[in-house]
Formats: sequence, structure tokens, C-alpha cells
Amino acid sequence: MSRLGWLLLVLVVGLGGSTGLHADARVINVHAEVREEALFLDADLELSLGSEVIDALRNSIALTLVVEAEIAQPREWLWDRPLLSDRRRLRLEYHALSRTWMVTDFHARETHTFSQLSDAVESLSRVRAWRLGGWAPLADKPRLLGKLRVRLDVNKLPLPLRVPALFDDNWDLDSDWFLWGLSEVRR
Repeated sequence: MSRLGWLLLVLVVGLGGSTGLHADARVINVHAEVREEALFLDADLELSLGSEVIDALRNSIALTLVVEAEIAQPREWLWDRPLLSDRRRLRLEYHALSRTWMVTDFHARETHTFSQLSDAVESLSRVRAWRLGGWAPLADKPRLLGKLRVRLDVNKLPLPLRVPALFDDNWDLDSDWFLWGLSEVRR
């Protein structure tokens, strides 16, 4: 895309900010399970892409989402003590020539192709069999707190879109932390 094209895209994004649907991301549910002496997570996300985000995708701008998970030991007087953490990067992109949507999971080293955007977003919304780490260091802790969130990696966007992505609700794909206790983890 030429510089003039990028400039026009920034102007359209900046001036037309309030006309489209707003983007939103939420963590709905997280399930943790111990298998093979490791902690595995399954997460269900709810992702709503705004019209500006969809337009950017259709113009060959890929979105990278980061799913962050942390297992911590709660403390009374200080911040929670992190014991285990990991990140999972997911990319959504559109290929105009083949008219397909691609979802890439860098952690699992998998790419899936979809003919409909809704199917690609549904695939992004399900994180399955994520091996977070070994269970042995966590097994003797009486209380554990799990945290999970999803956010848009703004640094992977083209430079002209980074500022709108930081401040415009049409690009707000950052969820709050979803918290759960790990006392119910199956062993």
C-alpha cells in the first residue's frame, strides 16, 4: 500500500470513528486441568470486531491477539506472587486473492483457513489444550489464583494505525483479567 493509501486509511479511521460497531473482547470461561504432570488450560473468549477493524482486515492488515495466563499465589499484604505465566499469540488475516480468512496460532504452530469471518473469529475464541507448565511446583500451594486476559498487540499494526488502536473504542480488543481459583483443578 502506498503512503497516500496509508494516509487515507488513517484519515478514514480517525474521522469515521463513531459510525461503526465497537470492538470488544471478553474472557467468558477458563477450565484448568492437570494431565501428565502439567497444567493445561481451555479458555472461551468473546470477540466482537468493529467495522473499522473488519475494514482494516479486508485491506490486508493482520491482527495479532495475545492471550496471557498467569498462576499466582495470593498474599494478604503484598501483590500476588506469580508462579507460572505464559503468552499465546494468535493472528487473524484476510487473503483477498483466495477470499479466505486465516487464523494462525504461533504457540501450537498451526494455521487454519476459513471461508467466513464468523468462523475464523469463532476459532480465535476457543483456546484449547494450552500447556501452561509443570504442576509439581504448584502442587503443595494451599491457594492458587488463575488469571487470563486477551489483548490486541498494537505494536504489530502498521504505524499509522497504532494511535487509533490505542485510543479509539472501535479498536478496543483488550479484555479485563478473568480470575478463578485453582482449588477445583482436577488431578
